[in-house]
Amino acid sequence: MPYTSEKPREYRVQPRYLADTQADVTEAITPLVKAGWAATNDDLGNTYVTAPDLTARLAFLPEGPDSTLWKISAGPEPTVPQWLVTFDDRVPTEIVQDFTTALADAYTRGPDAYLGASRPAPHRAAGQWVEPIVLQSPDQLVTRSTRPGFLRHAEEMDETTERWLFEAGSPERRWYASASSHLPAPLLDTLTAAAFDPSTVHRYLRRDQLARLPASAVATPTAPSPLEVARVRAATSRSLSVPLAATSVLAHTTSTRPPAHPNPVLAGRTR
Repeated sequence: MPYTSEKPREYRVQPRYLADTQADVTEAITPLVKAGWAATNDDLGNTYVTAPDLTARLAFLPEGPDSTLWKISAGPEPTVPQWLVTFDDRVPTEIVQDFTTALADAYTRGPDAYLGASRPAPHRAAGQWVEPIVLQSPDQLVTRSTRPGFLRHAEEMDETTERWLFEAGSPERRWYASASSHLPAPLLDTLTAAAFDPSTVHRYLRRDQLARLPASAVATPTAPSPLEVARVRAATSRSLSVPLAATSVLAHTTSTRPPAHPNPVLAGRTR
């Protein structure tokens, strides 16, 4: 199939938090499945992955009611979440995968690891409003905002509010992730490191998708397109054809003129 502007090609995109999500999300779910979690699908195409003891679960919701694509929660009782983490449909899949990998590891180590102590929430000073605490990447394209003060658990679980809000990207293509108050501190640290990681990821992009990347993203083709290869070969062929032809002509040209000799040096001749 010839290369066209509609055919995707592979790019290395950096930083990864500007790379958008992937079409294939299998790698984000695989760590939990390998840890023994069971995966099921509903009639709409949503996927649910549940721990063997039902105390932790992941929901992948491409057919959900809003832009939230991932919901991950855990709690000592199967139907009562202790904490909730969400990712919207633009979060790079590698960020979700980093979190699910850490969660799978924590689950294998027992309840203390994935239901343990959370980071203490900042409090408002008496009678004063304290602005959310903001952590920002050096390029100012990723932020983590911490909402201070008391938050109602029920409101955090129904996504009315959140303790930590992550956002990244340009204003027109920004993604969001959130975490509730009782997320264990090590898992929050993993989520933060994943969101701020500036490493390179691979994406198959069409030209229109490439054009939608934020201006701060660097996308480098992993290999030239077939059309570019053909152009290089054609240019190389043209550049080699001239000297080869000239060499051929010179090789078959004879001359009838005798070779020139320098003037002989006359012995004894003086100025």
